[in-house]
Amino acid sequence: MANGVFSPRDFQAFVIEELTPGTAPAITSHLHQLDVDSVAFPSLSPNQVTAVRSRAGRILNIDDFFQDNEMRVMEVSLSGTFHKDVATTMLMQSVTGTDLGNAVADVSLSSTATGVSGAYGDTASSGDNKTFTLVLASPDQVDGHNIVMVGCLCTSFSINAETGTDGGLYKFEATISSGQNPVTNNSDTPATTNGSAFGDGLISLLSATSADIYVGAIQAPVISSFGVTIESPAVYAGFSATGYHSYSRGAEFTVTANATVKYDSVTRGLYNSLNTQTSAINANCFAIPQTSNNCGISMPEGILTDVTFNEGDVMMLDVSMQGVADDHNVIHFDQAS
Repeated sequence: MANGVFSPRDFQAFVIEELTPGTAPAITSHLHQLDVDSVAFPSLSPNQVTAVRSRAGRILNIDDFFQDNEMRVMEVSLSGTFHKDVATTMLMQSVTGTDLGNAVADVSLSSTATGVSGAYGDTASSGDNKTFTLVLASPDQVDGHNIVMVGCLCTSFSINAETGTDGGLYKFEATISSGQNPVTNNSDTPATTNGSAFGDGLISLLSATSADIYVGAIQAPVISSFGVTIESPAVYAGFSATGYHSYSRGAEFTVTANATVKYDSVTRGLYNSLNTQTSAINANCFAIPQTSNNCGISMPEGILTDVTFNEGDVMMLDVSMQGVADDHNVIHFDQAS
């Protein structure tokens, strides 16, 4: 008899580094847990041939059905509370094309970044630390199965915060992609032994060093919310018995930032700056500084892409920016040094 009655919030999400791309490590230890609001499950979407053939009658014949579950891209989106921990660091490292590690570290997107590429199953050292396994864990393994996505790359990662929501806590959103066939009936008990479960490491916009906040090169605006997003699409090629043969990144990294600030004598020039902009901002385009190693964010160079009036109870400006490459990191997250 099936006795389990689960809530969607009972399911958990974990990540673990792969030493061989596309090969899942054991999930009974060394997992790093993400603090997710709820787990979004990937759509399986196998390739099915269900066309009626030229037989007697007009109904799909039992012998004409065909299904392929290898040549497809699996994708899942997660959102939750940001912690300065190994799990979110791993997602940030993946989207920026940095080798994965099992420790909290500074994360940067270099101005010359090209991302990572490789072949699934490649055991050469060049394939190490490039992909990870995502585990969407059932509350128990008697009435439910774990979904294990191997060969994963993070293709989009965002941090955002709003002063009037949850005390300004940083939130994250991530999109994770894989070119490999997932395991959909895993019954192992996931564990964070020698790994990490989320706990402390919470960060709030209210703790930012307000005097050194920059939005569109304007220092110390009165800010109510912000968001930064890094996007790096994954592409796949070839075929194998477990899915695509190779993985790589798309042609462009995109880094964007947005902020809502009070319209006043400090920020009034932003509207005109967008209208008269002829070149990129070459210093202090966007920054949300925090105390040392507490995920301060800086995007030194960029362009204004939009400035609009936000007509709420208080007149605000919604400011959008895009990072550009020059002689600095496009974006930097200060977490460890």
